[in-house]
Amino acid sequence: MPSHETMLPGVYDYRLVVLSVVIAILASYAALDLAGRVTAARGAQRAWWLTGGATAMGLGIWSMHYIGMLAFSLPVHIRYNWPIVLLSLLAAMLASAVALQVVSRRTMGRASVVVGSLAMGAGIAGMHYTGMAAMRLTALWRFSVPLVTLSVVVAIVIWFVALSLAFRLRHERKYSLLLKSISALVMGAAIPTMHYVGMAAVSFSSSTVVPDLSHAVSVSWLGTAGIAFVTMMVLGIAVLTSVADRRFSAQAMELESSTERYRTLFERSLAGVYRTTLDGHILQCNEAFARIFGYSSPDELLTNTPEGLFPHSASREAFIVALKERGRVSNSEEYLRQRDGSDVWVLESATLLEGQGGSSAVIEGTVIDITDRKRAEGELQRAKVDAEAASRAKSEFLANMSHEIRTPMNGIIGMTTLTLDSDLTPEQRENLDMVKESADALLIIINDILDFSKIEAGKVDLDIVEFELDETLATTIRMLTPRADQKGLEVVYDIRSDVPGALVGDPCRLRQIITNLIGNAIKFTEAGGVRLRVETESRTEDAVLLHFSVADTGIGISAEKQRAVFAPFVQADSSTTRRYGGTGLGLAISSQLVALLGGRIWLDSRTGEGSTFHFTARFGLVRTLVAEATRAVAETVRSVRL
Repeated sequence: MPSHETMLPGVYDYRLVVLSVVIAILASYAALDLAGRVTAARGAQRAWWLTGGATAMGLGIWSMHYIGMLAFSLPVHIRYNWPIVLLSLLAAMLASAVALQVVSRRTMGRASVVVGSLAMGAGIAGMHYTGMAAMRLTALWRFSVPLVTLSVVVAIVIWFVALSLAFRLRHERKYSLLLKSISALVMGAAIPTMHYVGMAAVSFSSSTVVPDLSHAVSVSWLGTAGIAFVTMMVLGIAVLTSVADRRFSAQAMELESSTERYRTLFERSLAGVYRTTLDGHILQCNEAFARIFGYSSPDELLTNTPEGLFPHSASREAFIVALKERGRVSNSEEYLRQRDGSDVWVLESATLLEGQGGSSAVIEGTVIDITDRKRAEGELQRAKVDAEAASRAKSEFLANMSHEIRTPMNGIIGMTTLTLDSDLTPEQRENLDMVKESADALLIIINDILDFSKIEAGKVDLDIVEFELDETLATTIRMLTPRADQKGLEVVYDIRSDVPGALVGDPCRLRQIITNLIGNAIKFTEAGGVRLRVETESRTEDAVLLHFSVADTGIGISAEKQRAVFAPFVQADSSTTRRYGGTGLGLAISSQLVALLGGRIWLDSRTGEGSTFHFTARFGLVRTLVAEATRAVAETVRSVRL
């Protein structure tokens, strides 16, 4: 360096330095945001986003560079050659276009990042040194080759990191705003590093040589402020446009997704979906709708608009009226007609959509083919009618046969009884006793069948009268005592003190139930006894619900058989019919009679430990002085052992 040259000291305005860093951060954030929009765009829209993004990003980087240069001042006046300045701006935009093109690719390998960072670093370094070449001042400058090399390396490394971050953050992700902001701060602090390293690579010395000042302009504070304002405005518009486009794109994707879901649901629905005019002209339908009416496809149905789809015009008019009144109709069973003229039943739900802008109202709805269900319902109804008719015929037959058989049977029993009162040999008396016992057993069976047939036919009526419970039970048990005595059994009945003595109800049906239960207990008990207990379960002012229980010490009933014993013609074990006799109707008849008396019947039993049959019955209360007097007398005989 000649001795007459004097080094010129450079000074930085740190306000402008800070401003350049802020612009670098904003440019970095815009670059990260624009990378996502360029990636998402397609076709011509992609070209527009690439051009606009490169312009905004390039302007931001260039503005950071020039404000950084304006922050540097020397003892001599500095002007700038504006054509070269514009050339540096073009270099920044081209480098930005390369960067956006690289990060918007579907995939980006390490080689792509390296090539892109080399191109971007070289472009930014070219922008920087082209911008410095635009300086016009009365001074000489010299470059430090190591520092220039370092600035280029720094530019390449910075853009290697920047491209990697931009590629990773180009899609919408959770916390993307926070990650973008942190990345923008890192990039915004790193990008100016290259600029200020490049500025440190040059030294200025005094000179008497006058520079070429053609096309040279001075940049005032107003110009600096203008560059910063325009840059921030462009970057802000770019970011806002990106945000708006992202939201519109998300809405468009959601709308497209909803449309696709609706189309899929419409086309693949198992129910027939349709749109029609109020007069029945079909506008749109799916595959299921076409199949329901005998067409191979919706196009075939729409091409050949069916006539007579609604054979019952009155029913359809009522459907339309209901739609107009309520706006929608749900689960309406409609009788329609298929393509070949056959009938089809559908379950229809529809909504009336009022027309807008002068257009006509339309009906949107669904139909489900229920022809098979209606056919099954019809067959079930016919089967029900046939079964009821058969049941009535059977009940009438049983009633008639029981009546016809019982008449001669009474004659047999009567004549046998008379004959037994005459003089007979021991052998004859024994034979006639067997005849009478068999006739009595047969008469019981006939009576059971007659009672069951009447109950099944619904011809059993209750004879509601006033009666005394003690008297009814005593009479009933007295009738059963001979059978118990023959087996050496003890029969006991116990009426608790809170049970009313005078009741209103049907004593005959109560006697029949108790006779069946105690008769069964005696039949299936070989030793021990039978106990009947009566207690109050609940009581109101006018009625009482009594709880009856018949306990025995007989053979018992297994748990798996207990549910079936109240069914007709069923006993706990098929062998008991052969061993003990009986029709198996007694408990079924008792169950029906208990229901008529407003109660329920159940049992507790264990095999070999006996059984306890429970039932409840509802009776009215008699409130008279006579009833109270009778009750007082009955208190003395509450427990009777027969």
